[in-house]
Amino acid sequence: MRRGAWHQCGDRSQLLVAEQLEQGAGVGVILSPRDLARPKALEYAARYRALGAETLLDHQFYVPDFTNPKLNTYAISALRAGISTLNRVSDADLVEFENQLRIDNQELGATAVLAPAVVYEAGRMDIMQLNSRLFGAAKRVADQLRVPTYATIVLGRSVTASDVTMASVLSNATALNSDGWYFAFEFEEERLPSSRDSVQRCCSAGLTLACTGKPVLHAYAGPLGLLSFGFGATGIGLGHNQKLWRFTRDHWQSPAGGQGGGGDAPPRFFSSALWGTIIYPDETVQLDAQLRAQVLTPSPFCTAALTGRAWPRWDSGKHLVNVLASTFAQMAAVQNPRANAQAAIDRLSGAVTIHARIEQAGLFLADSTNVYQDNWRLAMQDVLNGRSGDYDYLDLLR
Repeated sequence: MRRGAWHQCGDRSQLLVAEQLEQGAGVGVILSPRDLARPKALEYAARYRALGAETLLDHQFYVPDFTNPKLNTYAISALRAGISTLNRVSDADLVEFENQLRIDNQELGATAVLAPAVVYEAGRMDIMQLNSRLFGAAKRVADQLRVPTYATIVLGRSVTASDVTMASVLSNATALNSDGWYFAFEFEEERLPSSRDSVQRCCSAGLTLACTGKPVLHAYAGPLGLLSFGFGATGIGLGHNQKLWRFTRDHWQSPAGGQGGGGDAPPRFFSSALWGTIIYPDETVQLDAQLRAQVLTPSPFCTAALTGRAWPRWDSGKHLVNVLASTFAQMAAVQNPRANAQAAIDRLSGAVTIHARIEQAGLFLADSTNVYQDNWRLAMQDVLNGRSGDYDYLDLLR
């Protein structure tokens, strides 16, 4: 698994991802069948590979009976069903599942096979058994293709509610003979997670996976990916839309569910100094020149905003992805989780300071864009302090 930022496709982002790769931003792409029909997936996968990116296909079995027209262009979707039905799938149907999994990954040139998996829930042995069976099928396919197998571990809210339930599920999941982990954590419904305890558990779960000595790809991370290298991750999944900043199963529970929205909302300017967004131009224009220079992080996609001109909302998404990918690339160069954790803490401390200066100037930013930075900082510090021995172990693995 390449170390760095991975583009999490979704919500019309295929061309955006190609543009980012042309700018040198990102090391890999995770294709989304929910948002991209198979013929187009083949086309874009070839384009991404030509731009030097690794490609992965996430078949998105999180809610296994969900389907939509684009998912239906993949033959493997014929086997989508409820958990109880899937647990009774015949050996013949499982062979067909493997065949389609092999064909899709081979034709898309995937650099590893992501094992389809249902969201883990507390006390659900049936889900654990199903995920184990699906993993076995993926492992056989990957071995045939001579590529790694990454187990998909998506921790649902019933799992993440306590350390005890989380430890039990992780113990079961890490028993899989996997070459790496495709990891996502379901938070409460917020634009970005703000709970110190929840973020601490997410980092702790990621650290547990990293301590297996196998690479971790933190899926649907978005801005929270600032902490990912700090808990030992190798890859960070990011996307332009806030629905791609955290895992939510809502997208796989309603065929009509979308990732768009926002109507005529003004663009949000992502600032690495704030580690958050500020509304352009309504809020940025109220900053004094010194603060504005600190806050307006440059990228190839924000020239209009830096010069006070009209700035399309779509370009603000491109800007966000580029700034995140660039920041993560800088962090990726330091292959020391403890140092990465401290770098994240330092950046968040700086963000808290600048947010305080903005409030002192009488400007209170919308979107609750300043409510999570300090809790993320504290959560990362909690993990550093509480699991020092695990960081020592990761040092030995390097």
